[in-house]
Amino acid sequence: MHAGGAEANVAAGTAALGTPTAFLSRVGGDAEGRRIVEHLRAHGVRTEGVEVDETAFTGRYAKTEGVDDAGEPVTASTYRRAGSAAAAMGPDFLTRPAVAATLEAARIVHTSGITPALSPSCAALTRALLRDRTGVRGTVTFDVNWREQLWPDGDPSVVIELARCADVVLVGSDEAERVLGTGSAAEIRALLPEPRTVVVKDGALRAIVVDRAGAEIAVPALSVDVVEPVGAGDSFAAGFLHGLARDEDLRSCLRRGHAGAAATLTVRADFATLPPEAMTALLACDDDAWSDAHVSPDGIRIAGADFPPPRESRAP
Repeated sequence: MHAGGAEANVAAGTAALGTPTAFLSRVGGDAEGRRIVEHLRAHGVRTEGVEVDETAFTGRYAKTEGVDDAGEPVTASTYRRAGSAAAAMGPDFLTRPAVAATLEAARIVHTSGITPALSPSCAALTRALLRDRTGVRGTVTFDVNWREQLWPDGDPSVVIELARCADVVLVGSDEAERVLGTGSAAEIRALLPEPRTVVVKDGALRAIVVDRAGAEIAVPALSVDVVEPVGAGDSFAAGFLHGLARDEDLRSCLRRGHAGAAATLTVRADFATLPPEAMTALLACDDDAWSDAHVSPDGIRIAGADFPPPRESRAP
C-alpha cells in the first residue's frame, strides 16, 4: 500500500519538480491519512490546509494489473471513497483560515473531476472554486479525470459544466469520447469555448494545446517502455503545471508533461521523475531528437546521449 490519488500525485509531482505546492483536502485520523500527509510532506508539499477528521476514514483505491487484447499493460481501479473524510468537504471548507490563505496566495489552483464525484457537497465546493472563484486570485486549472466507477449514473454533465468554468482544461481524448462524445481536439475546443486553453492528451500519440481562436500546438509523446500506466496522466499534469508556473511557452509545457508521463509509465508507483540532466536535454533538443528519444526503466537516450533511468516515488 502506498499514498496516491490524482490530486495528491499532481501535488507531489509539481513539488518534486521544484514548484512551491500546497495540498488542500481532508483525511481521516487513520494510518492511511497519516501516510498521505507524510508522503506529501516528504516531497515538499505544504499541508497546512489538510484537515484531519478523527471520526472518519481516508478514501482509498486498489489497482489490479493485467493486459488488454493487444497485449498492452492495463490497470483497473476500485474505489472506497463514499463517506470518507474528503467526501464531507463543502463550500465552507474554502473559508477555513489555512485554506483561504493558501487559495489567496496561489498563482495556480488545480482540481479535477474526481472531487465533485465524491459527494453533492464536494460538487458544490468545486462549483464554488471554479465558477464562483471563492477566495481565488490566480489561474484555475481543471483535469477532467472522468472515472465511471465514481459516477454510477454515467451522467457527465457536472464535469462538463465545471470544465467550462476553468481557465485551463486538461482532458484525455479517450475520456473526452465518453464525456463529450468526441476525441477530436478541434471538436472538444468547440464544446468547451470558455477556457483560455484546452489541452487534449491523445494517449501514446501526442498532446495538443488549443486556444480560443482554434490555433493548435502539438507535441508528440515520447517513446516509452511501459511498465504500468496508472498515474501517467497525473504526471503529465504535474509537468505541464510546473511549466505553466514558470511562465514557459506552451510547447515547453507540453514537453514537460510528456516527460513526466513517460517517467511514470516506467514504474509501478503512481509517479516518477526524470533526472534533471535528462529533462534539460529534452527541453533543449530539436524536434527530430525529441522524436528519437526513448525512455525505459533501464535508462533514457536523447540525441545519442545516455542518462540514468526515471526515479520512482513511493510513500516514506
